[in-house]
Amino acid sequence: MIDLPLPVLVQNAALLLAVAVVFDVASSRVSIDRSRIEQAISGLLLGVIGISIMLSPWQFAPGIFFDTRTVLLAVAGLFFGAIPTVIALAMMIVFRLTQPGAAAVTGIAGMVLAAALGLAWRYRRRVLEDLSFRQLLIFGLGAHVIILGQTTLLLLLTVPRAAASAAVAGLWLPLLTVYPVATALLGVLLVVRLRARRLTDANARLRVEVETQLKEVRASRARIVEAGDLERRRVERDLHDGAQQRLVSLSIELRVTRSKLGEAGDPAVRRSLDRAADEAQAALVELRDLALGIHPLILTEAGLGPALESLADRASVDVSVDVGAERYSPAVEGAAYFVVSEALANVAKYAKATKAMVRVRGLDDHMTIEVNDDGIGGADPRSGSGLRGLADRLAALDGTMSIVSPIGGGTRISARIPTIQPVG
Repeated sequence: MIDLPLPVLVQNAALLLAVAVVFDVASSRVSIDRSRIEQAISGLLLGVIGISIMLSPWQFAPGIFFDTRTVLLAVAGLFFGAIPTVIALAMMIVFRLTQPGAAAVTGIAGMVLAAALGLAWRYRRRVLEDLSFRQLLIFGLGAHVIILGQTTLLLLLTVPRAAASAAVAGLWLPLLTVYPVATALLGVLLVVRLRARRLTDANARLRVEVETQLKEVRASRARIVEAGDLERRRVERDLHDGAQQRLVSLSIELRVTRSKLGEAGDPAVRRSLDRAADEAQAALVELRDLALGIHPLILTEAGLGPALESLADRASVDVSVDVGAERYSPAVEGAAYFVVSEALANVAKYAKATKAMVRVRGLDDHMTIEVNDDGIGGADPRSGSGLRGLADRLAALDGTMSIVSPIGGGTRISARIPTIQPVG
């Protein structure tokens, strides 16, 4: 029986493991419709590994040696396909022809047969990820039984019978034990890499699908907010041009009628006219406040700065406003306005503050909004719907909001709306 030197065995095993690296690189860059160039590169790399293996053979006799090239070619045919395998096979055949020895024909025939068997099984087993160790072991054993039969026949025909018989006696045990196991182990390694790659590809496709759906959801939310703002502006215009104007006209008419009546008229009628005029004026004020809460006309016509100044003027505490004159998209300006409006409303209702500060900064890719007060703190965004609604509005624009409100330390509401580009 032929002796298998440990260093040569280790070196051959290491070179076979390099096949897994080539397969990993190829499977990460090559799809089912992979390009010819990528397949050719894989074949060249496999050919280099095969030649390296042939440089570290088990020498049986002058011109008669063997190595694990058949394992490489069988696995290459099974997992890499025709083009890489044929290129690697051609390189190895050319290299074998440069080596002297009577067994050159036998060696070349064995390589061709190993590659052919691998390719044949590849096209028989389309789904390589399902291959098990047992199936790969059977493949390796069957392939090397056939290779051993061919090698025996060709050795008997091409070299002296005594040398051929001695070589076959030394070859059959490793070919039927070590080689099938090596084929199965290398195949399992490639199957694992293939399953991992397919799982990675599936995850990548799923991630793309999720990201696409998320973009659609964000776009849908933005459209909903925009539609709501358009409806707010329409209602505000209808109130301004309709009900408010009627109340103004009614108030003026009541004042004129009261003036014409003079002091000589019925006191009860005079009092009724005065009360009616006061009620009309109060209704007009309430209607204007309602219109401002729906969507302020000043925000549409003059922009965020004047709209926030108007909010500060109507606030119950002293409010300082620091905001630039830039104009932004209606959705952005609306979101910023209502953040400040809700924050100042909470200051008036709950904070017991004496002053507040509003600061708005428009940067290249986002807007920041801060509202600070010197009140009692303790604000909880979970206790009311106003701040939660603002958070939803900001989220539709990919914006965020945070609240810092320690007991006795005032409240700071911060909001950030990304990807903001001034429009004027």
